[in-house]
This record gives sequence, structure tokens and C-alpha cells, in this order.
Amino acid sequence: MNALAALTFRELKSLWYSPIGATVSALFLLIQGVVFWLLILILNDPRVDPSWNMARLFFGGFFYWISLFITVPTLTMRTFSEEKRTGSIELLLTAPVTETQVVLSKFLGAWIAYALLWTLTIVYFVVLRAYTPFDWGPVAAGYIGTLLMGAMLIAIGVLTSSLTRNQVISGLFAFVILLLIFCVGILSMFVRDPEAVAIIRYLSLPDHVNQFAKGLLDTRPAVLYASVTAISLLLTGRVIANPRWRS
Repeated sequence: MNALAALTFRELKSLWYSPIGATVSALFLLIQGVVFWLLILILNDPRVDPSWNMARLFFGGFFYWISLFITVPTLTMRTFSEEKRTGSIELLLTAPVTETQVVLSKFLGAWIAYALLWTLTIVYFVVLRAYTPFDWGPVAAGYIGTLLMGAMLIAIGVLTSSLTRNQVISGLFAFVILLLIFCVGILSMFVRDPEAVAIIRYLSLPDHVNQFAKGLLDTRPAVLYASVTAISLLLTGRVIANPRWRS
């Protein structure tokens, strides 16, 4: 446990102290702040549907997905690819730690950084609450859903990083996979079979986020996220355990 905590702290430190990590974090918070301000202006328009609320617009909107598709690959692209490029992975894997601890520390470091970025945006809602009342339920559900889904996306990004020594390729690979996962829900428009549509809806990330933004927490998406996260981390462990991977 001490080794895992030390490795996770090492990963977090390398993320926050890197120029890319600091730049992405600053841009993320700036963009989210500007988007939040614009959403307030939209909600103040009397022509807007009164059923809309800040949680529904903030979670699942265009900039929400853009933030995910940029932040996740950026946080994960260097986890293994940079270690492999510089050769430091050899020292890490020969240290008195297990491969499981190495994989988990890479995942936890990126996921904690991701969670901290989203947690800081709660300040926007706190400021808004000082001026107008709103239901915290959909907001809390939106954040919980974002963190759970983020764990799955981070795990996929860590897996793609383990497949190459090039950070750019790793980031692009992760971006493409995330985009394909996002587009799964579109298939329901072309399918007639009710059972197939139900399966597609179950896999559709936008549908999940829309439910979270309404304050609905369902265990089914959580099971999906946990399953994909576990499988991705298991595959990552198998990849780095292969002697050919180190060459």
C-alpha cells in the first residue's frame, strides 16, 4: 500500500509540474469558467425553456464533451509512453514494486488529477448559489457521473499509452477511441430492433450524462464503467508484462 501511494504521488507530481499538465489545467478552468458565465446569460433569457437548469446545460453540453476529449488524452498520453521513450520504465519495473502497483499508480495519478480539475469547478456553483437558489441534487449527480465515467476513460487512455512510446500517437489514439465510444449512441437512429436499441442506449455516454444531469443515479452505468475500467487496466498489465514491450 505504501508503495502504491508513493508511486501515485510520483505520478501526480509529474503531471502537475509538467508544462503540459499546468497549461491544460489552466485552460480547462478558464474555459469552464467562461462557459459557465455564458450559460448563466442563456438561462437569464426569457425565451429559454423554463425546464432547463444549470446542471442540464453544464453537464452534457458541447464544451463538456470537448473538455473530456482533450483533458483525458492529455492526462494519460505520457503515463507509459514517456517512461518507455526515456527508458525509465526499466528502473520502475525492476524496483521492489509489482506490475499491478505500477498500472494502478498510473491510473490513480491521472484520475485524481482529472477529479481535482472537475472538483474545482464546484466553486462556480457555490458562487451562483449565493445569488439564486437551485437544486443541488442534479449538480451532485452530474459530478458523480462525471467522475465515474472519467475513471473508465482514464483507464482507456492509460491502455493506449502502454501501446506506444510516442506521446502524440498515444493521445490521438485515445482521442479516437473516446470519440468512437461517444458516437455509439448515434447507432440507435439506424436500428429498429427494440432489444438492440436498448443495448445501444445502455452503452451511450450522452444518455448517461443526461440522466445524471436530471439528478438520476443508476447503478447500470456504474457497472459498465467499472467493468471497462477493470478490463482496460488488466490489459495494460498484460501489455507491460510482455518482454517484447520493453524493447
